[in-house]
Amino acid sequence: MTRPVVWITRTPDGAKSTARAVQARGGEAILAPVLRVVPLKPIIDPHSFDAVILTSRNGLAAFSAIVGRRSITAWCVGEATAEAARTARYQNVVAADGDTDALAKLIIATADRHSRLFYAAPREPAGDLAGELRKAGFPVSEAAVYETRPVMPVLLPTDMARMTHVLVHSAKAGRVIGAMLKAHRDRFDLDRLCFVCISDSAWHGLEHALNEGEKNIDPSRLIRRISPFPDEASMLKQLD
Repeated sequence: MTRPVVWITRTPDGAKSTARAVQARGGEAILAPVLRVVPLKPIIDPHSFDAVILTSRNGLAAFSAIVGRRSITAWCVGEATAEAARTARYQNVVAADGDTDALAKLIIATADRHSRLFYAAPREPAGDLAGELRKAGFPVSEAAVYETRPVMPVLLPTDMARMTHVLVHSAKAGRVIGAMLKAHRDRFDLDRLCFVCISDSAWHGLEHALNEGEKNIDPSRLIRRISPFPDEASMLKQLD
């Protein structure tokens, strides 16, 4: 079996851990992030809520830099965020199964209806988590605590030619990857390159970029695998 050569596109804070996971599976990792995280500084009253909702480690880091309370409940989207919250000394950490739908269902099923929730959100959330919880009767406040901004990745021509897989973690990342493919289409081996996407949404971001503007690339010619679950462990299994 050919050793996978994997382009790690996620933000720098998580790229190294992903690279180690790829290497542990016998692959080679090429680190070239397509997004960077920018913390925001909203004004947050630390005593206006009883629990915080965290949908990523980026949200956790940005929120924790603003609010010092660790006695509140931290509702986390998945185990990776939950483990980071425990490391940050949050005293009561609850983890869902890896996506915001599962997190909303968990909160609705198990949280105190009178608990005041605060959603430490990205600037561009994928869905309306706070709205879903409000519909269920929860008092929810929210603020954007970070955003991701596109960066054009730095890749050597030799790395473009020999990579076998690309990990696509979000629709926004997919759009940057698509732009990179179009700008250097002759350097990538598009007939063998496999795009491993964390969700249908991530694939659609890439697909949109390939169809947008000039020098289009037909998305139907690309090899793609959609992770059955929206977490990195499930994505990496698609490398086998």
